[in-house]
Amino acid sequence: MARKMKKGGPVRVFLSAALLLATTSCTAYQGWGPTSWVWTPPPGQLALSNYRFDHAAVEAMVTGAPDCAPDPALPGTSFDLPFKGTRVIVAAPNADICWRRRVAGGQWTAWNRVFTASGRFIDAEL
Repeated sequence: MARKMKKGGPVRVFLSAALLLATTSCTAYQGWGPTSWVWTPPPGQLALSNYRFDHAAVEAMVTGAPDCAPDPALPGTSFDLPFKGTRVIVAAPNADICWRRRVAGGQWTAWNRVFTASGRFIDAEL
């Protein structure tokens, strides 16, 4: 025996489907949700600029570790950044970028972490 749909039933079904689609699209953007096993965020990037020093020795690495520990699968890079220079570093999906600068005397500063794991594009200055 088939059940008859009540008056306004198709509209309720349509609105429920639209609400579910909107909710799914919002949560998937944050990197989790019903489709997170299929969707991964795009790679993020850091644009690191030097407007303070004549030149700066910088070490940067892409890592998924919470404490900026080196990741053997994603080696770090060292480079000199001249005054008014900018270097763009692209991160792997679901990974952040850590960078530090060498100060006078050869010591390194503490690591600075840029949260790019969600696919964000970040501009930072030394």
